Amino acid sequence: MRKLLTLYFLLTFMSCNKATKTLDFDKFEIEVPSSWHKITKAGIDSQVGEIATDNNDTLCFDLGWYSNDLAENQPYLVEGKRVHLINREKSTNNSIVYDYYGTLDTIDLKKFLKTEHKYVKIDNRKAKLVFPKKSAIGTTGVFFDSLWVRGNGIDRFQLSGSNLKDQNQKELLNAIKTIKFKK
Repeated sequence: MRKLLTLYFLLTFMSCNKATKTLDFDKFEIEVPSSWHKITKAGIDSQVGEIATDNNDTLCFDLGWYSNDLAENQPYLVEGKRVHLINREKSTNNSIVYDYYGTLDTIDLKKFLKTEHKYVKIDNRKAKLVFPKKSAIGTTGVFFDSLWVRGNGIDRFQLSGSNLKDQNQKELLNAIKTIKFKK
């Protein structure tokens, strides 16, 4: 009976022991899976860095005045009420060719985007959470529009990864909820 109780408590303790760790990036910290690693980068006018995941994906962050708001590049052009889609076959690196598709009255433009977004509270701050409509196709990440005033500007923050494997996407979305800013 004693061995059974010891085994029970050992298994309970091991199942409660989370396989996570906290990465400290000076101005913020985040709890991530223990197999993820911090990569330090040198920024010019902001704090930048990366996190390497265990499945060959890399996450990037930028904390500064010009952080990316994670808005998706629109694959269409709206001209008045007319909608034109990018013609990928005719477009080149130097030029984008659009073909007429229809009118705003008949088209839901959201169907052409790869990602969705919603606004949530993280660390008592409003955050834009971005995630792909279809796993592994698009950006997964978070954007904070205003953290604090520094000099003549307002610091913003973004953390994201592109085309993440399904497990990394789920783990990143969980990790994002743990972000804590230190200023």
